[in-house]
Amino acid sequence: MRIFGKTNRFWTTLFLAVAFFIYLFFGLSHLTKFETADERYWMYEDPENGRIHAYWEAIMKADWKGTYINDKPGVSLAYVSGSALLFKNNPAENLFSKKSFERSYNPQEIERVHFLFRLPLLIFNGLFCLLLFWLIWKFTENEWIALWSTIFMLLSPILLGISQIVNPDSLLWSFSAGAIFAFLAHLKSKEKKYLFFSALFLCFALLSKYSAIILIPFFLIIVLTEVLFAQAEGKNMSGGREASKLFGAYLSVIFGALFLFALLLPAVFVKPLSMFKTFIELDGFQYILIILVGALGLFFADMIFLKNKILSWMMEKMKFLTDIAPRLLALVFLLLFIFVLYHWASGTKYGEFIIRKVPFDMERGVAFREQAPFAQTILEFVPLLFSLTPLTLFAFLFILGRSIIKKTIYSQTVFLLLFFLAAFYSAMILQVLLVTIRYSIMLYPPVLVLASIGIWELFSWKRLKKNSKVSITLVILLISFWSLWTIKPFYFNYTNDLLPQSRVITDAWGYGGFEAAEFLNSLPNAQNLLVWTDYNGYCPFLKGKCIMGKSDEKFKFKNDDVIPDYFIKTRRGTIMYHEMWDVINSKFLYKNNKPVWEMDINGRSKNFVEIYKYVSEKNEEE
Repeated sequence: MRIFGKTNRFWTTLFLAVAFFIYLFFGLSHLTKFETADERYWMYEDPENGRIHAYWEAIMKADWKGTYINDKPGVSLAYVSGSALLFKNNPAENLFSKKSFERSYNPQEIERVHFLFRLPLLIFNGLFCLLLFWLIWKFTENEWIALWSTIFMLLSPILLGISQIVNPDSLLWSFSAGAIFAFLAHLKSKEKKYLFFSALFLCFALLSKYSAIILIPFFLIIVLTEVLFAQAEGKNMSGGREASKLFGAYLSVIFGALFLFALLLPAVFVKPLSMFKTFIELDGFQYILIILVGALGLFFADMIFLKNKILSWMMEKMKFLTDIAPRLLALVFLLLFIFVLYHWASGTKYGEFIIRKVPFDMERGVAFREQAPFAQTILEFVPLLFSLTPLTLFAFLFILGRSIIKKTIYSQTVFLLLFFLAAFYSAMILQVLLVTIRYSIMLYPPVLVLASIGIWELFSWKRLKKNSKVSITLVILLISFWSLWTIKPFYFNYTNDLLPQSRVITDAWGYGGFEAAEFLNSLPNAQNLLVWTDYNGYCPFLKGKCIMGKSDEKFKFKNDDVIPDYFIKTRRGTIMYHEMWDVINSKFLYKNNKPVWEMDINGRSKNFVEIYKYVSEKNEEE
């Protein structure tokens, strides 16, 4: 049924163009003027020319084993950012020189390399969002929901920020979203082209990071949910042909993705047992594999020998869940999210006997592992909730509340997307891994689609129904623009104002390095300065010589032969090199020295970058 005319199509096209222009406007800003922790390994320093170069060199030399460039594996970066190789010089010769533990960089060439590797990534993800618009439109059959979802993704500070960074997570979020949305589009339209897209995007999601493997069992859940909801509506899809088609579609996507994965990562053919072991050793995957193989074996045995009688009986007995499960899942999420928001945003301490303070980057640290299961669950939600813009957070919470109260035409879609969140967080809890914003990057597209459905449901109420969808979209654009403006240019450090300024959910992660270098480069005789920094992302922009951390154990302030002129301090660096900072404070700064330059990312004092000047004992006494 066609419900959109030429007028709506005009506005949709216009708004998509405006959103894309805003995305590029902010995305191109500051694009070359930072370097995050591990980017150099992908672009120019592992071991000589970077991992992306290593992949293509292995392909050209038919060195199939050499295509395994990292354990992520990060191969998708080689296809998107790899176009930079057509324009760059040999970075190992032009970007830096190394003498003992000191390095001297060429800042202009560094910025050029950043531009060449990042621009394709930024443009690709921007254009990919337009493809996601089409897929979302197909499975929701609602052009406005698709439009709002795309605007939210294009103008999400977190997704824009990660799209500027040469890292496997930069493509994990887009390809995993494409795989999920294409599979949902196939179930809605039954068109086989969406199976091809789903397999292709699943392949590249796996080539980005192995964590995308969670999509394999999730797609099976989607199939079973489709059968269950159809059964509840009186459509008997669990018997015979329809069920066979659905399971056939599932297998075609999974095996198609794995086949393409092997073609694009030929190391699979050289050491298949080693690659299989990599999958098996993923925490919890052994159990998932056993359950998955067992379930598929039972389904196909039932299909071949019993003509789906067992599946049909199960679906008939379980169809009551189509009303209860979506409401229950929405209720659980809503209660947990409200608890998180109230506990963290209010600053109250009543809950500290349940949830002890844990640094957001604790990962598998003792402090997190010693938490009770409920506390671990609550802590997992913190990064996501406080990195959503207020508008998307409100709309997300609204659709949760709405789903509890009333069943809608989007109940199945809401349930599936929420189930994906539940599956993801369950996997993290089973691994006893505290996620960060970067680790949970796959969740943002589904959450933003849920937020868009929430806005649609909100303005479907009788009293609000009269509001023009064009006006609503304009408001969404303006609010999204403002969210980006307030955090620019440090988009990936976005934290909404509901989180008190005294708390942080992300590190600077290299942000502020260019600004710190600018200060040092403005000093007299800057090219002769020696600077020590406790974190990556600062040295590449300095005119002088630089020492990073322990510099492969060669530099530990054991004597006074080499004394840096300045020291750069960050939150993460003080944790990594706390012993070295103890020496620096007592031996070179004399504890009472104040920073000569400082910056708080996003106005949060714990997310700081500070520069200290060496003070000799003689000068201190004077």
